[in-house]
Amino acid sequence: MSVRVNHLKLLVGGVQLRDGVTTVTEVLGKILTRAGLSAIAQEKGYASTIYGAHQFDPMMITEEPAISFGDAAYDILVALEYDSNPDAPEQPNRDTILRHGGGVKPGGMLLYDSSTGVVPTDELEARGVQIFPIPARKIAQGEMKREVVKNTIMLGALLRILRFDDDLAYFGKLMEERFARRGRDLVDLNLTAAQRGRAAVDEICAAKGYKSGVRLEARPAKKAVYISGNECLGFGGIVGGVRFYAGYPITPASSILEFMERYLPKYGGRALQGQNERESIRAAIGASIAGARTMIASSGPGISLKIEEIGVIGVTEQPVIIVDSQRAGPSTGMPTRPEQGDLNLLLGAGHGDIPRIILAPATTEECFTVMLDACEFHDKYQCPIFFMTDLNLSEGKKTVLESVFDQKPKLDRSTLLKEEDIHGKEYRRYEITDSGISPRTLPGTPGAISKTTGTEHDESGFVTIHPVKRTQMMEKRMRKVETYLREDWKKPFQVGDTRGNPVIVGWGNTRPVLEEAREMLVQRGVKAALVHFSYIYPFEKAYVSKLFEDASAVIVVEQNYSGQFADLLQRELLISTRRIVKYNGVPMHPTEVADAVLEAMKREGTIVRIGSTQPIKVEVLRNEHEGD
Repeated sequence: MSVRVNHLKLLVGGVQLRDGVTTVTEVLGKILTRAGLSAIAQEKGYASTIYGAHQFDPMMITEEPAISFGDAAYDILVALEYDSNPDAPEQPNRDTILRHGGGVKPGGMLLYDSSTGVVPTDELEARGVQIFPIPARKIAQGEMKREVVKNTIMLGALLRILRFDDDLAYFGKLMEERFARRGRDLVDLNLTAAQRGRAAVDEICAAKGYKSGVRLEARPAKKAVYISGNECLGFGGIVGGVRFYAGYPITPASSILEFMERYLPKYGGRALQGQNERESIRAAIGASIAGARTMIASSGPGISLKIEEIGVIGVTEQPVIIVDSQRAGPSTGMPTRPEQGDLNLLLGAGHGDIPRIILAPATTEECFTVMLDACEFHDKYQCPIFFMTDLNLSEGKKTVLESVFDQKPKLDRSTLLKEEDIHGKEYRRYEITDSGISPRTLPGTPGAISKTTGTEHDESGFVTIHPVKRTQMMEKRMRKVETYLREDWKKPFQVGDTRGNPVIVGWGNTRPVLEEAREMLVQRGVKAALVHFSYIYPFEKAYVSKLFEDASAVIVVEQNYSGQFADLLQRELLISTRRIVKYNGVPMHPTEVADAVLEAMKREGTIVRIGSTQPIKVEVLRNEHEGD
């Protein structure tokens, strides 16, 4: 029997807030990262309800970093539920099996808690799936006298199935770090429970003659951490000079608030949980006026509440970094499901015209590196800096090399004048400049009067309705866009030749999936190119137009209903686009994207809704010279 080493997918499922699904994958991810392997666990399958709903965490484990998670198929399924209700047509302890059993590959494995009896698995066994019923809860209650370690038993069983960490050295070290302060007895209890889980698997293998088709082996340790996107962007903010953070709890941005409350004070900063969404952004504006680099974070509903203050940021030119951790909308929508539905919101947030910069990292690593740029743009451009993630990128975790964090920020605060910079000169807060960027001071700086108003004003900050001054001030602010495009905008990521070929276009966190989908198409003989944006808006029209002018088709792929980025490209470039959209709350998978690209290539103006059967013809903008 051939054995695949260091490449597998598993899914852990159970009852939310009871069965410790996230704890199991968190411990496993940290152990594997320390063992020199790479883990991706970015789809967070939890429900909006507080307790009792189904939760699942998929994880991919590889020797070298994978491009993306790939498609939803699993080598191992771990079901942590233990309840049984013989009167119910679907027993609760079969929930994970019923929902995800079809995704287990032939020859895969099922590990489940059989404390209340075995469950029917004939269909799985017919496909060659090996079944491991482990009465974890019963063992924890009876032998361990501590029900809380039932999942440690299951984790020990999983490690045995993977034939990994035989002496529990990696697991034991992690338990010491987590529980040593609470006493050695607790560490030993978890080690004993893990060993008991291993022994249970040994008994089943001996009785049924099972041999695993997958195995994990430790490799030389890499300097890496198992980290989420929210942790990366929070760390990037601190390294980039953010010293004031304000937020209000909202999924999936809440963990940013928790991270900043824990770590920002250690670096001389302060984190504030406001009484509501508007208070948090108003506090950030105040901190910005006082001279701090500031950040706030929310999700769609919270961003909607902050619209008036976003306009205030634009006209007062007091910068704030605004993180939008997107979730499915509209309104409350699906708070625990991913989507890319907020682009139109951020493009038009606020009445009137103000300059804005919109960034959308493509990977966990970019949550750090792009945030460093956001911090520099904060002081330089003095406008709203939007930083867009989504639920899976925000809360999902991944093995990230520590070298990613070696990038150093500029920490350029040259636009913030000191007393010696002003001495003998006239200071005007909103001085009209060629770049559109005006110098600023801290309130109370000797020799300068710092006046801030949300009403239109002249160079000194005094309210005005004078037509000439209004025109000058509006044009000054909007010149920041030209300066940004000239000095700081970064070109999109590109793979493949766009000339004469279909071009797949994406933005934000879809890049890993689109990279893999493109590779699939190339293997099928389709010479597709990929153009992917992290620096979303504004963008250099001449450069981007050149990328698309000779493409056989421009196919924009995104997770929303209408194709919001496709609309932006059509509006700005006057090109026609074809669209692939998905909006059911499930992440995109490479195979379905590759298939959809082939469908979209068949006719101009197509929109392919992943999951639907018929492409829909839509009206598109056209260049007036097209076809001449």
